[in-house]
Amino acid sequence: MPWDKEKIERFVWNYENYDISQQAKIEKYLRENVSFEEFCKQRRQKTKAIENGIAAKNILLGARQKYPQRIDYSQISVNLQDIKKYAVLIMAGGEGERLRLSLEERGYSKDDLRDFTKATFPIPNTKFKFGALEVNLKTIAELSKSINYEIPTIITTGPKNSDTDEIIPKILSENANFGVKNIEIIAQNERFHLTCDDKIVFEINGSEIKPVKNPDETGGPIAKLKEPQKNGKSILENLEKNGIKKIIVLQGTAVYSKRILPVIAAAGLNYDGLGIGILRENFPEYDPYGTFVSVKNDGDFNLRIVEKNMRTCDTYKVKDENGKFLPYNTGFYVFDIDLLKNVEMSDYATPPKIILEGIDLSSKIGFAATDIISFAKKPAVLTISNDDFHVIKNVEDLNVLTEIITKFGL
Repeated sequence: MPWDKEKIERFVWNYENYDISQQAKIEKYLRENVSFEEFCKQRRQKTKAIENGIAAKNILLGARQKYPQRIDYSQISVNLQDIKKYAVLIMAGGEGERLRLSLEERGYSKDDLRDFTKATFPIPNTKFKFGALEVNLKTIAELSKSINYEIPTIITTGPKNSDTDEIIPKILSENANFGVKNIEIIAQNERFHLTCDDKIVFEINGSEIKPVKNPDETGGPIAKLKEPQKNGKSILENLEKNGIKKIIVLQGTAVYSKRILPVIAAAGLNYDGLGIGILRENFPEYDPYGTFVSVKNDGDFNLRIVEKNMRTCDTYKVKDENGKFLPYNTGFYVFDIDLLKNVEMSDYATPPKIILEGIDLSSKIGFAATDIISFAKKPAVLTISNDDFHVIKNVEDLNVLTEIITKFGL
């Protein structure tokens, strides 16, 4: 069923207030770039995502919660050869608007921020000209060399034609992938950021008019691994064919100590899903981080990562036998290829977000990386030191990274 004038008028926000040439561009975009069936699919996905969020909250309200199976990094015996069972997925799609704004406030010019991405912005007073992504890839290359094995590495950027999709492959090509030889770069998918009543919003930028979209959220890169590539096979199938059993997920905008990958690899061997967390010293109600907790509702306990807006009063009370509070989520994971192969990630809705000024806030829709752990049949949480990594959020973090790169001997 193709787009027609009636459908466009019905499903494009504020359509009647665009002039004739703008309306023509909107119609041309929709007819050439997205089928009406795909739009309807995204509407259904949004409905399902919101239902999933309500159901998850209701499940937690009636569930028993207990401390999850936990192993500490200090208990891990490292064997560098363990990494041969793994591929590494580096999520580098973040545009870094918060970092960009904080840099502009510090006096950085447009020239300073040309070809800007959060993952590749230079870390001051170090040898790394291309930021956290360069640090991570050089660490992987060094580890590959030490075990005489090229660790399969997948980098996911933002959607096609986004800044990260255009800039990151160019930087890697010009720098021989910073020594990583077994590497793939893929752009994640995106969806319309629909209004509360499921209309497409178009924004005007000079003579250009385009719809407001968002990437497939934190789980988009994971879901993308199952999608057929040019050879007809998915990345997941190709990894499995080459003997890879597990995947380690890292953030492309974080810097890690050299021991993190080997520790994660050793810890993940006995579990089909491993979350990586930090022990809390206390657990105040305003704590912003997602929380690892084992949840039982009718069936067995399973490991979940519960966000701030979902947790209950009971979540704050759960402690282990030593009085430790629940660990919080770092955003790094390990999962079996078989686990992802045999499940479909659930549609996920963010809390309501801004689309454009003057429009009611509306949820973005995609996938949540946290959901992959909830599918695990034998999950655990690896707790690490918060001294072993640092995530870039704003300009203040750059100086911290300078210090820890020296500390880590990177």
